[in-house]
Amino acid sequence: MATLITSDSKIPIEESFKVSAGPGAGKTHWLVNHIKQVLAKSKRLGAVKKIACITYTNVGTDTISKRLQYNNDCVDVTTIHSFLYTNVVKPYVYLVANEIGLQYENISIIDDSNYISIGIANRLLSKAGKQWIETESYCKGLHNSFWHYNNNQFTEYKPKQPHKSRNYFIPNNAYILFKQYMWNQGLINYDDILYISWLILNKYLNLYTLLRAKYPYIYVDEFQDTIPFVNDFLLYMGEHGTTIGVVGDKAQSIYGFIGATAKQFDDFKVPKMQEYEIRGNRRSTIQIIDFLNLIRTSFTQIYVNGERGEKPVLIVGDKLDCYQKAIELCHTDNIKTLAFQNILANSMRNHLESSTFSNILEDDFDSNTERQCIIKSLIKAVEYAKLNDLRSAWHQLDTINTDRTSSIIWLRRLLQRYDEYRNKTLMDFYNFVSNVIGIHLPSFREGQYKSFYLAHNYLDAAMGVKYVDANIKHKTIHKSKGEEFDNVFIILPEEKDLEFIIHPDLDNNETHRVYYVGCSRARKRLLINVPTLSENNNQLLSSLPIDILN
Repeated sequence: MATLITSDSKIPIEESFKVSAGPGAGKTHWLVNHIKQVLAKSKRLGAVKKIACITYTNVGTDTISKRLQYNNDCVDVTTIHSFLYTNVVKPYVYLVANEIGLQYENISIIDDSNYISIGIANRLLSKAGKQWIETESYCKGLHNSFWHYNNNQFTEYKPKQPHKSRNYFIPNNAYILFKQYMWNQGLINYDDILYISWLILNKYLNLYTLLRAKYPYIYVDEFQDTIPFVNDFLLYMGEHGTTIGVVGDKAQSIYGFIGATAKQFDDFKVPKMQEYEIRGNRRSTIQIIDFLNLIRTSFTQIYVNGERGEKPVLIVGDKLDCYQKAIELCHTDNIKTLAFQNILANSMRNHLESSTFSNILEDDFDSNTERQCIIKSLIKAVEYAKLNDLRSAWHQLDTINTDRTSSIIWLRRLLQRYDEYRNKTLMDFYNFVSNVIGIHLPSFREGQYKSFYLAHNYLDAAMGVKYVDANIKHKTIHKSKGEEFDNVFIILPEEKDLEFIIHPDLDNNETHRVYYVGCSRARKRLLINVPTLSENNNQLLSSLPIDILN
């Protein structure tokens, strides 16, 4: 049974631990203080022995680094991908490079979705003697493919569900052709880092010894987001002497699409691990905490700050009109809107009523691989840069040219003259890139691809950009993890989404957990928008601690 502690409690520094805590409990505050305690008292740290503190977003690493308040050579605060790339892939990839056909001398980490095109599909399928596979179906399968991990090993790179070409299923071994094509050019993505790390560590177990010697302590924040491979990596390290500490909340496990599960959080245990719970909520008002406890009855949080505040409000109607009403209620436009779907969040950012856009950036709209890759990369880079997420912008531009001198000039011109192409067609953007920016792009022939560029606007494509760590007013709930805001406006696209309030099931329904996470970001005001409300649902909600405005 878990021991109750507060966010200011101290525990022995040499014990492995699992801390379960709800939203706003001060998990990161507690973890930072624990790291400081280890730094002050541990005799296992030194010039080459460090604490590894792993988070799952760059926002998380920045937050913890700032709270530590100084640059300490004994702490590596990093994302899991950076940790594995720095400690496993970069120094030891040469051991497996020939086996997987990876050109490892100058590896580049890129967004390989920009490279998925009909042109590359034709080339790969023809070379492999699989011309019977339709390129459009193959590309759709590639966009949905990922590394599958089962029983302590990565098995295949394929979609979750089989894709058909005509009346036949595309064989799973067709998808690895794309990976091999990219690896032959020294190009990998973030998921490949996980696969290559597993491949290296699985073949050379002595490398675990080196990692244990370097990191006698490994702590993981937001552990409920841990993917199975990392879970197994931590188990192995903990079973062989590393002090493992994990902090998280199973009710905030919302990354099922990458394999993270609430059960995995419950089941994780290394030798001599002690379990703790933090039940306080330092973030939200009493009214918001009462509402959260209504959704999550199995883990009741207690008030810490003592402010009563206002009841959460359900606002019924069009999302833009209701957003204006929220501004009136909060007496400020400093309101963070959160949505489940990326397209819906982007429609708010661009003040568009409709949210039924197709995600052009996940379509294969061009048979010319080079042209499509450049256009997609530039659109993403511009949209990231407009929101000051330069880290993601450079990541996109590096797929075109690693010379930052050139890419800085490109990006400056694209931003300065944004209004010249924002509301025009992709063909206008193509011409702008060719004539104004000076990037060479293959010319068009008459046909369906040119017609596509003429029929779709730049803004249509920009709606599909998936923002990473940008500090933006309108974002997805997934990208708000670890953050908190005074005023939160949750957008429900359909009335059926009210189920997370009326009949909550956080243990078994990930969608309910997503909306729970969104609501729990609020400090002072929580407002929830739904387009319609039936009389039956109106009666069910009227007995709950929430006001309703039509």
